[in-house]
Amino acid sequence: MHTPSDQHAAMSYIIPDHLDHLRAGGKSETTIVSRREILTRLHRDLPHGILYAATEQIEGWLAHKGWSRWTRSTYANHIRGFYRWATVSGYLDGDPTVTMARPKAPKPVPRRVTEDELARALTCPEPMFTAVVLAAFAGLRVSEIARARREDITADTVYVPDGKGGQPGTVPTHPYLWDVISPRPAGLLVVDEAGREVGGHWLSDRARKTFNDMGMNEVRMHRFRHRFGTVIQETIGDLRVTQECLRHANISSTQGYTLVTGARRASAIEGLPVPGARAGL
Repeated sequence: MHTPSDQHAAMSYIIPDHLDHLRAGGKSETTIVSRREILTRLHRDLPHGILYAATEQIEGWLAHKGWSRWTRSTYANHIRGFYRWATVSGYLDGDPTVTMARPKAPKPVPRRVTEDELARALTCPEPMFTAVVLAAFAGLRVSEIARARREDITADTVYVPDGKGGQPGTVPTHPYLWDVISPRPAGLLVVDEAGREVGGHWLSDRARKTFNDMGMNEVRMHRFRHRFGTVIQETIGDLRVTQECLRHANISSTQGYTLVTGARRASAIEGLPVPGARAGL
């Protein structure tokens, strides 16, 4: 049996080695940070650490009742990626996740904020005000908002140097966003009270507390991005345009952000033509 000190020694190099592998493969820093946090937590919770985990132990850990289906699916994907790499790299003789059940991610359903909720959120103090503007009028994710800099935004373009998956992207600048951002000095646009850089988790937690204090308990930062995508789709009606604005690699991801309302479905069905010979029936 390996001792705790053996486990600690093993973990002092295997997780950093794995994260270096991810960086070499061009993974975003957001992905790398999430992978490190999940692996560290898994290693701490398993009885013999992640190097000596049985399939049943990992599945038991993923069965945590307090986690959503999205959380469980995301954690499982990170864990599979680690064990696949550890096996191929020779750290392990076998991959305990090969036969592991695959938690099914729920179908994404857009939950846009209402226009009233957006109007109220735009009365938030800093740094939440700027965060809401960047989410609602440029569709930025919380990790992207945390890294957004004044010099990356012009009157024409919002440049996102490190988007999801580490890919850069651009979004046309909304006039209201430019009015808000243009007077700002160079540097990070969202910082904490001490002027320090923040991360996506900090921003999400601060937003949750701010909105709860305002009586908007169901509002979360990502719902402003949902509003961004659904309003563009409703206004333009072109899924490819919406995909480019949301900076999605796959259009299937965009479809999850573009809600087709019951009223629009009913209107589409009502518009079906009836052959002339049957029109009077």
